[in-house]
Amino acid sequence: MVRALLAVIAGIAVSALTIGLLESIGHSMYPPPEGLDPYGDPEGFAVAVKQMPTGALAVVLLAWAMGTFIGAWLAARIVGRPFYGLLVGGVMMLGGVSNIVTVPHPWWFTVIGILLFLPSAYAGARLATPGS
Repeated sequence: MVRALLAVIAGIAVSALTIGLLESIGHSMYPPPEGLDPYGDPEGFAVAVKQMPTGALAVVLLAWAMGTFIGAWLAARIVGRPFYGLLVGGVMMLGGVSNIVTVPHPWWFTVIGILLFLPSAYAGARLATPGS
């Protein structure tokens, strides 16, 4: 039980780190406006999101999918059961939904963003446990 809990925590941490890394690469490709403070100025951040090019938003979706895939793979690999990878995907989905609810996004981003977490987690977990 402790191993499973630690695997899920490790999966979530690796997911978050991967997402952060990939999003930072996206920021180098599509720099945010100068002086943007997403935490101190939520209204300004919402305006910046509305003005982001489609490519910048696509990079965020790719980061969410890849981060979830890798974290789910890790958790399932450690425990040997895909269920634990899906737990990682569920937690990451809650984080994504929280982001989408907090900051308005285009409708297509919202739909894809909500729908990508569990399939990404499932794919990573199944890859980690092919016989399960």
